[in-house]
Amino acid sequence: MCGPLLLLFGGLLALPGTLTDPISPPDLQLWAGLDLFSRGDWAGAQAQLWGSVRSLRELREVRLRCGTECKLRGTQGPQLEEAVLSRADCLLGCEKLLLGEPSLYRLTQETERVFQRGLPYNYLQVTHYKLEELDKAAAAAFTFYVKNPHHEQIQEDIQRYRRMKEIQEPSFQDLEQPQYKTVYAQALSLLSEGKFRVAVRRLEDSLKIYLMEHEDCRALCEGTREQESEIYKDFSYAISQYYTEVLQCKQNCALEPTLRPSGEHSKQDPLISHLSLLLDIYTKLEDWEAAAEIVRSLLLFQPQNETAKERLRGYEERLQGKNSDKLRESIVSYVRRTLSEKRLLYYAMEHLNISFNDPDSWTPEEIIPESLRDRVKKEREEKDQRTLPFEEVTVTLTPKQMNGTTRVTLDGVINEEECQMLQTLGQAAGGPGSGFRGRLSRHTPRERIQGLTVLRALQMAASGAVDSSHARLYYRASERARVLAQSYFGTEKLHFSFTHLVCRSAIEGEQDSRNDFSHPVHADNCILDPEERECWKELPAYVHRDYSGVLYLNDDFQGGDLFFTELDATTVTAEIRPSCGRLVLFGAGGENAHGVRAVTQGTRCAIALWFTKSAVHAEQERSLASDLMVGSDGHKQNKESETKNTGRETSGRETFASKEEPERPSGRRQKKRVNRKFEDEL
Repeated sequence: MCGPLLLLFGGLLALPGTLTDPISPPDLQLWAGLDLFSRGDWAGAQAQLWGSVRSLRELREVRLRCGTECKLRGTQGPQLEEAVLSRADCLLGCEKLLLGEPSLYRLTQETERVFQRGLPYNYLQVTHYKLEELDKAAAAAFTFYVKNPHHEQIQEDIQRYRRMKEIQEPSFQDLEQPQYKTVYAQALSLLSEGKFRVAVRRLEDSLKIYLMEHEDCRALCEGTREQESEIYKDFSYAISQYYTEVLQCKQNCALEPTLRPSGEHSKQDPLISHLSLLLDIYTKLEDWEAAAEIVRSLLLFQPQNETAKERLRGYEERLQGKNSDKLRESIVSYVRRTLSEKRLLYYAMEHLNISFNDPDSWTPEEIIPESLRDRVKKEREEKDQRTLPFEEVTVTLTPKQMNGTTRVTLDGVINEEECQMLQTLGQAAGGPGSGFRGRLSRHTPRERIQGLTVLRALQMAASGAVDSSHARLYYRASERARVLAQSYFGTEKLHFSFTHLVCRSAIEGEQDSRNDFSHPVHADNCILDPEERECWKELPAYVHRDYSGVLYLNDDFQGGDLFFTELDATTVTAEIRPSCGRLVLFGAGGENAHGVRAVTQGTRCAIALWFTKSAVHAEQERSLASDLMVGSDGHKQNKESETKNTGRETSGRETFASKEEPERPSGRRQKKRVNRKFEDEL
């Protein structure tokens, strides 16, 4: 056992940064920095906080290096025990050589969470501001914002920095952005420019980097762990518990924020999303061989996906049998290993009563022991419910219940009184026509349609033509829908592409023998081609749209149901009945082709919403509407916030956001919301 260790240590000694340049423990630097911060020593606090960030990064590199050098390489049988002990000895020796005493660098779970949340950056932005280093302050604030996009205080601070003329847009950068995200962002930028061939190469590069960074995440799961208690445990149970903890940690790498384009937890597996994007581009380029290879790989995750099967049949027809079974080997290995680990974890869950929270929505049901399926299903539904940012909103139909992957139906988004206010606004203020700003209306001549945009509603309120509280409610209801879409799908920040309050009324005497639709089957960001069973993401489609939503305001009418279909535009996969406060959210692509049944009696009112991830394609009217909102009720909300608790953060305001200095960052800590009110969402 000594020989390999000597060779290892000899190689490590030749590397820079060993022994002569010891790493300072990151937790000691963190707490020292916070202590100096509390005493107003901005320069000292800044040095310690940046030191903690650098030390944590260096510590991670050391552990990855040792993990690679001491890797257990497929040993089985009677040699396994010796190999495991040899690896343990190797790891300990490696860390001692590079760190000195490894125990000095073990972080508590609490400290790990502090670093995971990026908390040092929230303090660093204040120290840089105090030292008049505004560009660095903006970068630190933006880095914290990326990790905590719903944190109210940091949202306000970012807005303050953006209003400062001294700070340029390039300063708003994520200082911890990993290589995978950088290359992925480059690919998306090239796509937006229409450079598909170059973009697909960058996207392939980012896929390789993703898989490498995923391996790094898994490697870091092995090591010393903080114990929850000192209670004595049976040896075999302790071993099995530790092993399952390591396996679950490896499984949870699929949730690692640094491995997600958006940086947030999501129900969409980033690898599936990545492959789906590659599939769309190869289809656009008519590279049928590559497209077939990708769709076969996707079917490893979702073997029952009928849309994927249809696309594969189309590609194979074009290929005429060429490379009819080719798959991505890296994806095959990923899925095979993931499922193997899941089987072990579900076995432990069934027989050893060890908990396992499966991070993947694509896990096939047959992997789960029959005795656990009801329990797992219930836990998943409860988990879905907990992800919503508003307690009163409930998940009525999950993606699985709607026979899709990026579809969901939520109830309780607004109440009956609010529904009535918005109906009144739509019917009183909406002029004839669809309101699509020059776009040819698709409504049937057997229905009357009235439409109203958010900006138009607020402009009419400013002139006294409509009730201002109704117009402000329209703005806030659409914003709540955006927050729900962003939160539920776990995507990066969504921007409004278009918002439309529309009421469709059946014309009396024109409803006999109707066989048309209120809105024909279509997709929102591509041109649906039912004959080819494809959806072409090209102009004149709104290709920049990523998600869609419909917030319903009533149900006292006949017809008007929303329905989803396969790519053939005829096979119905789900049908939703409108009701007050019901919000249906779905991806804007061909996987969610949809239409609306004819309204044959009464009036159907709803707010239609389209969202985009692209700030470049954000609706310009929305910013104008936001300005009107500030003018119409900002003074009222500020006054109320002085006399009652609205749930918004006030901690630290006197220090960093006083009335005398309105442009300063507002503080560091966010209070948990309690008894959230509707007006508090903005």
